Amino acid sequence: MNNHIVVINSPKYNRDTYFRRFVEQIRQNKMHRKTPIVLLNTDYPDGLPSTLTGLGIHLVQGHGNHEDDFKRANLEGAANILILAKDEYMDDSDSLCFDLCYRMKEHGLAYRVIVECVEDENRGRMKRLGVKSVIRPIRSYPEILVRAMESPGSELIIEDMFTHDKDHFLRFPLWLEGDAWRDVVAAMMSANIGTPMACISKDGAVNINPAGEERVFGQSIIILVKTDAIPTEKQVQEAFRKFNSTDLSA
Repeated sequence: MNNHIVVINSPKYNRDTYFRRFVEQIRQNKMHRKTPIVLLNTDYPDGLPSTLTGLGIHLVQGHGNHEDDFKRANLEGAANILILAKDEYMDDSDSLCFDLCYRMKEHGLAYRVIVECVEDENRGRMKRLGVKSVIRPIRSYPEILVRAMESPGSELIIEDMFTHDKDHFLRFPLWLEGDAWRDVVAAMMSANIGTPMACISKDGAVNINPAGEERVFGQSIIILVKTDAIPTEKQVQEAFRKFNSTDLSA
């Protein structure tokens, strides 16, 4: 087996559901419709349940830090190696993940590794081993791991949305009467407000990432803002009014 995806360890809770959603997300990409997926863990002593066996998943009983198991899962030939935290709530999981990453480095495979890290202070240690990406365990969204494989870097943007550390979404009232979405975006960006991501229609429907030329009707917008520079409602409305008046006078 070559150019496959290997997932080392498994979630402590609801692992069957997690792996099913993970595989379903991978299969949505035409390039990975038939890519073999190998689970390397000791959490299925009786084999995989029927809910997983029909999804193109192969189980290797073992540990990623044992050389024999390393070979049986053919980690040398894997295109992507995903290392999950054994327990997303216990920082002791980082020790095992670090050991696995170090083994991958010894084999010259760290650049293929996406690893979960529970404690932020341990991220730097793992990153210095040369792994592709270090992310928080977010069990409700296995899609984040998929994004990390397909569009490296995008997983960090998604992860950032779950916290208030740097950036987050806020909703601001703004009455729109068929304005071009590109003008809404330009108004906020030019005023250094943030990046508009969605429009809330007058009946409450959320229109996410409209096309630039789309004419939007709404009563609010959702903006990606900097946590240390949150604008006021007045600033948002003034930015749009100023942009429109400037545009009309041009």
